[in-house]
Amino acid sequence: MAKILIADDHRANREALAALLETAGHYVLAAGDGNQALNLAHEHAPELVISDVLMPLMDGYELTRRLKLEPATAGISVIFYTAYFGGQDAKQLAQALGVARVLVKPSDNDAILSAVQEVLAARPMAPSPDSADLDRDHLRLMVDQLLEKTGALEAQQQRIERMNRTLATLSAINALIVRAYDRQALLDEACRIAVDKGGFRLAAIGLADRSRRLTLAAHAGEGSPGRELERLKIGTQAMVWNDAQSGSFVALPLIVNDEPAGVLLLYARVRDFFDDEEMRLLHELAGDISFALHHLEQKAQMDYLAYHDSLTDLPNRSLFTDRMTQALNAARREKRFAAAVFVDVERFRMVNETFGRKAGDDLLRTIGARLQTAAREQDTVARIGADHFAVAVAPFERPGDTTHWLIERLDQAFARPIAVDGAELRVTLKAGIAVFPADGESTESLCGNAETALNKAKQANQRYLFYAPEMNARVAESLAMENRLRRALEEGRLALHYQPKIDVKTGAIAGLEALIRWTDPELGAVPPSKFVGLLEETGMILAAGRWALRQAAADIRHWQSLGIDVPRIAVNVSAIQLRQQDFVDTVLEAIAEMGEGRPLLDLEITESVLVDDIEASTRKLQTLRRAGVEVSVDDFGTGYCSLSYLARLPVDILKIDRSFVVRMGDAGYPRNIVAMIVSLAHTLGLKVIAEGVEDEEQVRLLKALGCDQIQGFYVSVPVPAQQIEQLLRPDADNSLRRRIANA
Repeated sequence: MAKILIADDHRANREALAALLETAGHYVLAAGDGNQALNLAHEHAPELVISDVLMPLMDGYELTRRLKLEPATAGISVIFYTAYFGGQDAKQLAQALGVARVLVKPSDNDAILSAVQEVLAARPMAPSPDSADLDRDHLRLMVDQLLEKTGALEAQQQRIERMNRTLATLSAINALIVRAYDRQALLDEACRIAVDKGGFRLAAIGLADRSRRLTLAAHAGEGSPGRELERLKIGTQAMVWNDAQSGSFVALPLIVNDEPAGVLLLYARVRDFFDDEEMRLLHELAGDISFALHHLEQKAQMDYLAYHDSLTDLPNRSLFTDRMTQALNAARREKRFAAAVFVDVERFRMVNETFGRKAGDDLLRTIGARLQTAAREQDTVARIGADHFAVAVAPFERPGDTTHWLIERLDQAFARPIAVDGAELRVTLKAGIAVFPADGESTESLCGNAETALNKAKQANQRYLFYAPEMNARVAESLAMENRLRRALEEGRLALHYQPKIDVKTGAIAGLEALIRWTDPELGAVPPSKFVGLLEETGMILAAGRWALRQAAADIRHWQSLGIDVPRIAVNVSAIQLRQQDFVDTVLEAIAEMGEGRPLLDLEITESVLVDDIEASTRKLQTLRRAGVEVSVDDFGTGYCSLSYLARLPVDILKIDRSFVVRMGDAGYPRNIVAMIVSLAHTLGLKVIAEGVEDEEQVRLLKALGCDQIQGFYVSVPVPAQQIEQLLRPDADNSLRRRIANA
């Protein structure tokens, strides 16, 4: 076994090599540089020196030259064990100095032990004859050249290691991006990876606020980026700084949606760390983080919109349902009360039509904000429909006090008008309220009952209504009636009855009004007030309206086939029918079914329906008038038809509403209104029909005021088509004519 001296400036290298040699039974000395190794060699006279080449103070070449020049140490064998020993010049210089063997780090343990055994067994290598010419200066020059080459190799190796660290950082952050679902967690972990895997002293991310100032979002490592964040201006270009004391750092822009959103700061421990290759990878790294921020921003926006209304930023129906459920669970645990309040904005559609959709949107936002000020902080205000809002009232102690307090707050919130497009509007709300647990123990039942109360409030024209069980009974009755009506429509159990219109001057039948009637097998004759509104609410009026037009046309054909002189027949048209794109085609098809000749089919439309969309209504009715269809304005005087509208609309007849006719016996206001309507109609070239005429006094007054036709029970109730035939035949009873003439 031999005494061996190890010379290496890296402690880990010395310890690893020493452990290997000691395990093999050798006595080992260790030195951290060439000077220390030379002193130990003089003191202990080792048989072998294993030396690194690149060491501070004295390198491996100088150590070998000094050992070989001195008689006391000239017999010591030398092995070079180095990572930077690649060129032929280096090997020749080592042999010239008497180095026995050169091993390249890292070498296999067996190879090291084998080389040591061979060198110890051989005689020490003497310097070559030419080594005498290698004086100190000459050797220094050659060593400098070799060190320059090995230094370049070392720099390249360090660059490769650095690039590998950056690539590892890039890879780890990309893997993080794939699994990241939280922005803050992403930023924190990205900074940690940059420090742990990239070897940076400090990594930080700053994000821009609304004023475009950078604020620290995440950091890891040593130090603080505060000073740099304060002086940095957000932009799209990377910036690099070098400092003699602290090293260097780079600010890389983070771009989201083509706009600068922040910076990635990386601090290295040395100057000139960020070369072109490094910057290329770091730009890619910043781009990946930017992509992740954009992805998470989009995801957060989608998550937000899934539970919030995009117009008002209030919770939507889904989030409202969740909050209502939470409120009920809390109230159940605490043995307290909770409530659901459903709110409807009255006449909101008129705002859209008058001021435009933007003004309507602004109004909804203001209404949402005022509802929030009226509710408590723990309550949830939501927008659950076009002009529908709801409030989930969190648990409370006294139901009467709390709900009435909320109503008072709502009154206060909407006492002030709302400015819309330069005009001040008074907003009126209708609300339905249901209280847990009395009005429902589940979210579904409580909200359903609150909506029922709201619908009842709208029907009864009341501002607020608390839920009552009988409301659902009426709803159940309405649903049952709807099912019966739907079956009646499908099975053809609807019928048309006709009510005559009488010419006031001659007493002759001037026309007929077709009215839908329904006889149910179980309920018998169902009053129109029970089912006509239901037809419109459910949309069944479309099918029923088409059937009525075709049936009227079929009755006209039948009467004509009997040789009867058929008067004009008017069919009522609802707002839903008039809005349909195929409305004109539907009427024209019914006319076509009557065959050739003058069309006898007319339409009756209420004035509020006509002005609902006056431009579209005018276009459609003008097309039908050109086809020979006459148009009557039904219930005139009860709607919103101004004189300017009336002059524009393509109408032929005004029908005075029965509410004016029945009060004509009282002198004054009602009678004057009828007189004014008659005068106005005649001025515009229109005929006038009075509805709801029930006695001879009304006939006398209407005749005196110049009314053209009358209709009502005084003449006849609506009767089936078979009975109308008797009135239309030439040999019909003339008693009605005589009564009209004598009035």
